[in-house]
Amino acid sequence: MKTNRLALTLLGSLLGSIAFLGSFTAPSVAQVVGTTSAEDFGDDIIFLEPDSAPDGTSDDSNDIPEAQTDFIEPVLPEDSVPDEAPPGEEPAQEEPTEEPADTPQTDAETPSHLERFNAGLEEYRAGNDEAAIAEFNAAIDLNPTYAPAYLFRGAAFARLEDTTAALNSYDQALSLDPTYGDVYLNRGILYYELQNPERAFDDFDRAIAVEPNLATAYIYRGLLDSQQGNQQPALEDLDESVRHDPDNPSAYFHRGLIFRELGSLDAAIGDITQSIELREDYPEAFLNRGVTHYLMDSTEAALADFNRAIELDDTNLEAYYNRSFALLAQGRPRAALEDLNTVISLDAGYADAYRIRGQVYIASGNPAAAIGDLSQALELAPGTAEVHYRRGTAYALLDDPQASVSDFTAALALDPDHAPSYKERGDAFASLGDGFSALGDYTTAIELDSTYWEAYSSRGRMYYEAGSYQEAYSDFSAVIAANVS
Repeated sequence: MKTNRLALTLLGSLLGSIAFLGSFTAPSVAQVVGTTSAEDFGDDIIFLEPDSAPDGTSDDSNDIPEAQTDFIEPVLPEDSVPDEAPPGEEPAQEEPTEEPADTPQTDAETPSHLERFNAGLEEYRAGNDEAAIAEFNAAIDLNPTYAPAYLFRGAAFARLEDTTAALNSYDQALSLDPTYGDVYLNRGILYYELQNPERAFDDFDRAIAVEPNLATAYIYRGLLDSQQGNQQPALEDLDESVRHDPDNPSAYFHRGLIFRELGSLDAAIGDITQSIELREDYPEAFLNRGVTHYLMDSTEAALADFNRAIELDDTNLEAYYNRSFALLAQGRPRAALEDLNTVISLDAGYADAYRIRGQVYIASGNPAAAIGDLSQALELAPGTAEVHYRRGTAYALLDDPQASVSDFTAALALDPDHAPSYKERGDAFASLGDGFSALGDYTTAIELDSTYWEAYSSRGRMYYEAGSYQEAYSDFSAVIAANVS
């Protein structure tokens, strides 16, 4: 089962082994790479272009690309052993022992279904899913009506990414006990992971209907609402989750993310901080509190949180990726490059890391390296207008106007309203001696952005060189009147 980078594997971590994240030990690379002293690239310039990049990305020289904020940390349901066994059965023990006190022994040589079930739980907790399935199968053979065995067998199949078998086991559990809330919850989580929100919503609704205190179901239903842009219903569900389980760090964490989506950054900080107080080794919470501090222009606090996230998990790609933005904001591009290098070393398919590293290379005066990274970004994520635009500017720095024209044209095919691509393509046409095409692009840029003074200046220069002095005078006058330096 393949998940995207921002929605981590949920069912693969029912008992705490997180598929995306790594060790919680403090690694040697957890410290900030670089120093606080001045670096080679200059203190202020991060990116070269003064205007908007395609798709609305800000490219002001004082701006940093927005840190990745849409990050979903896995909710880890507790062991789903019911409080009461199905009618006529003894309750299964959450911590199996060699001789469960409440397990009837029918034959000294033949374990009961509860003993086999508890043996399956032990294997499941140890991560031995195939062995766990064998024990759950044995329990089912001894007692085909024991619903918890089907539930945990389904969870083990889910961790093995056998989704068909997992769904079949969940369905069998519900056929035996239609009021089994934990089964609805876990089946809903599987549908969530399979990106089937309609069925996931239905299962979370049913879980809450039969077990109104099931806090995790509220969390997941809130996540679904949030992903569909329904932040207010999402917030209401997270409020319910906190009310039903006030000691659940995930409830505060995810409510904090909702507050951030709603623009209530102080409330987001408060909730995420509460989640950290409840669970000190919570790398996702430090990461997202760092992002929120970053959005509040508190780069020192953001950097401290990113550092802590990396101390807790030195394979956390998003922590390195986001920390690079905080370092860029502090005028430390070399340290940012080290973080981006780490991201790429951990995941060579991380297109955004190549894109941002390419921008840093442009700003540092290394357009050849930038072209390499931006080309790799396009290979990994074809059809990205911004990357074509950035690569076009890199080719311009290498005095390759024909390649620049090609990239700016590709950017405009994807984003035809991007004024800077017209202006930069106009410059490339001018370098090629094609004044007619250059004038056309400058004019289109101005039509798209009537305050694009650089385009006025470039068009005025082109008019002047063509002998159209009245038109040149008009454009230069507009720039002077705007008092643009």
